[in-house]
Amino acid sequence: PGLYNSQTSLAISSGDLTLDANGDANAVWVFQMGSTLTTTAGRKVILINSAKANNIFWQVGTSATFGTNSVFKGNVLAAVSITMQTGASLEGRALTQSGAVSLDTSTVTKPAQ
Repeated sequence: PGLYNSQTSLAISSGDLTLDANGDANAVWVFQMGSTLTTTAGRKVILINSAKANNIFWQVGTSATFGTNSVFKGNVLAAVSITMQTGASLEGRALTQSGAVSLDTSTVTKPAQ
């Protein structure tokens, strides 16, 4: 849990990202990036030990792109756009300030409280 900041971009590309709440169901993560957030095909955000998608926030300076068949968790707040490629899934919310949220045979589900 905590605040993580990148002045540039963030990519989940060489492996999956596991977020461990260590048994604290109220644990909160905030990820801030100055430009883009991307996941490559098939990459996953995995939640363990009471971590909840509802408590994860992704503040994106420009656009977010989720690769084909990727599995993502959390609330994505992007300044420009969010693109979910074929088969991508999101447990959370996809919100943009000025652009579109594009889905291509993708799934978005509301996170559990």
